[in-house]
Amino acid sequence: MTTFIDSSAWIAIIDVDDPHHQKATEFFEYLLERDAKLVTNNLMIDETLDRLKNLANVELAAQFMRIIDEALLTISLRMDWISRRVRRNAINNFLRSTNPALHMRHFFIKETLKRKKVDMIFSFDPSLKEFNLPIMPQVELK
Repeated sequence: MTTFIDSSAWIAIIDVDDPHHQKATEFFEYLLERDAKLVTNNLMIDETLDRLKNLANVELAAQFMRIIDEALLTISLRMDWISRRVRRNAINNFLRSTNPALHMRHFFIKETLKRKKVDMIFSFDPSLKEFNLPIMPQVELK
């Protein structure tokens, strides 16, 4: 099982004040116990760092980065680096899209989903339903 983790899930895992924190940590532990292949991309990490710093504090953002650095070395977390070619594909798809719910970030995610052959998305972003993959954990997404 290959699972993409977006910034909403990373934030929910790290920020104890996030409304999805408990659900996110339980699902993350579930994935780790089953040795799921976890995938994210550098833009999701950057977005998470930015939001954690602004929502909470610099220390929480630094703690998150330490966790990511360790995870890349010790568990099955793979980083998809958004290259110039991948960026160009995402931009072209964004410009062609007529769906106002999808933003540029969603098209970077879509490129990673295709490239890494993802089976499931770990997210609390309801717009990702558009990519026709299961979104977990199962919560009411508005």
